[in-house]
Amino acid sequence: MDMKKKQSATGLFFSMFLRSAVVILAIVIACLIFALVRSVIRGGKTNGTEAGTGVVSSENQTDELLTAEKTEAPTEAIVADYGIKIAVLNGTETGGLAGAWKDKLTAAGYTSVDAGNYKGVSSTTKLYYVKENVGQELTTYFPGATVETEMLKEEDTDVVISTHDVLIVIGTSDDIVSKP
Repeated sequence: MDMKKKQSATGLFFSMFLRSAVVILAIVIACLIFALVRSVIRGGKTNGTEAGTGVVSSENQTDELLTAEKTEAPTEAIVADYGIKIAVLNGTETGGLAGAWKDKLTAAGYTSVDAGNYKGVSSTTKLYYVKENVGQELTTYFPGATVETEMLKEEDTDVVISTHDVLIVIGTSDDIVSKP
């Protein structure tokens, strides 16, 4: 009888051990299935390997939560208004420069561009916004330009300022006629 008790204690121990192993194995399988489903939803990659192939991907993967903190808020895009009235004024001694920029802006889609002369010489291009928040996308054509806060006077140019939304005095830095 003492032998039966020993066998039953040993049997009980192995029975509990096998049950525990089955529960742990079930938890591991559930976690693996969850990870697989998650990787399929994210784009087919699991921990740097291509799903189902075992091939290590060369892409450097990072955790989305870590990178989300580093990204900046998106900036508002400036939408070009191709119907604005632009006066391009030659502020250099290079003849035809305002006309060349007029052609370039017209080719870009602007429909109302006039060419004229600035009575003076400017080494840098200057942007004058006659109307607030109109024509700010033009800075992409003149990245080194300065935005002037004091408006030009009628006697500084040969165009009528009040009929334009933006005035651009082309400086020698944006000479596209004599430069190759």
